[in-house]
Amino acid sequence: MPDRDLRTRAVLAPTMLALVGGVYWADLAGVTGLPRGTLAAGVLWLLGVGGAWEYGHLLRGAGFAVARKTLLCFTAALLASGLWFGWQTIDRELYPLVAGTLLLVFPLAVRSLRKQDMKVGLELQGATLLGFVFVAWPVYLAIGTSFRHLPSVLFVVLVCKGGDIGGYCVGRLLGRTRLIPHISPGKTVEGALGSLAASMAVAALARGSLLEPEVQLPLWGALAVGLVLNFTTQAGDLIESLLKRRCNAKDSSNLLPAHGGVLDLIDSLLFSFGAWFLVLVWLT
Repeated sequence: MPDRDLRTRAVLAPTMLALVGGVYWADLAGVTGLPRGTLAAGVLWLLGVGGAWEYGHLLRGAGFAVARKTLLCFTAALLASGLWFGWQTIDRELYPLVAGTLLLVFPLAVRSLRKQDMKVGLELQGATLLGFVFVAWPVYLAIGTSFRHLPSVLFVVLVCKGGDIGGYCVGRLLGRTRLIPHISPGKTVEGALGSLAASMAVAALARGSLLEPEVQLPLWGALAVGLVLNFTTQAGDLIESLLKRRCNAKDSSNLLPAHGGVLDLIDSLLFSFGAWFLVLVWLT
């Protein structure tokens, strides 16, 4: 990586961390006067809509059939619907996932029956559905997490991004063995192990200050959660790398210097938010 990119990252990363901390503090303290979790949910809504837009833009730019506007509208609607629930009992909150997916796919499936759409109908359905499940679903569950237990949103971000930083540092210093070069040539086995160790360490250290007493998680449980979240973190990063490689793109967009776009920023969090939501519901 060029020195200029390293300097940009060194400035931008702490700035983004400070913004995350500021949003969390304002939401937790009730500065806005809104119910706790609302401010975080609003930020997540923006990230989810931005990620869905970049997904559609990537695939359309590479010549793939994708219902870009439909995906964007359904993502925005699904994420907005998450603001209306209490997220304490998990009953009606899951209805929008099922209803939204059916309402998204069914018209596309019927449309593909037309003679002029036969060649791209299946591709259109598959690509659009993938974007909805890959981006909108986990961000919707992250919004639910912000209302159910706001501190655990920060917990997931710290564990996942701690793994990203640990993997980057160890990979730069000790990386020798390529992990999956046909998708991400820069990833190494040593970096992956460093990422795993960092995530588990952060999970163990942060459980007391962020999760307890509402969420009781013993040390062994925190280590297990760190392992699971790191696996989903690295998987999400690699899957987004596969998407970009298939679309012949370096970044999902040029929104953030040296970082890429919104999808590049949240890729490692997507599967992790889904995994943590299941753990959170089980624990509480």
